[in-house]
Amino acid sequence: MKKGQKSSQESPRFSITGPLSFSDQIAFDQFVLAIERNFLLHITAGLNLIVVGLAMFRFFSRNPSDFYVGIGIGAFGISLLVIGKGTSDFLRMRRDLALMKTMIQAHRSAPSTLSNAG
Repeated sequence: MKKGQKSSQESPRFSITGPLSFSDQIAFDQFVLAIERNFLLHITAGLNLIVVGLAMFRFFSRNPSDFYVGIGIGAFGISLLVIGKGTSDFLRMRRDLALMKTMIQAHRSAPSTLSNAG
């Protein structure tokens, strides 16, 4: 790694500044579910494009130099790009979530600076 460059472990894109509430935990859980749903939508879109490509090959092309063969090959290529992007986004967000979980656990185990004394 370069001298001026920091890894995501050293400088996260987020920070915890106050005590965590129950609604914060619910928001975190919803965020995790949204990331997983987004990953599944990328996979579904990629599989749908594969089906379109197969349909173009099977039902519409009469010979190998037909226009529909090009559309089918394009659909296969785009499906690989969509699935690859979804997978890379999911893995990147999972790394961020693992860091966020460790920060939350460290924040919960740290002694509270708030007191009830007035």
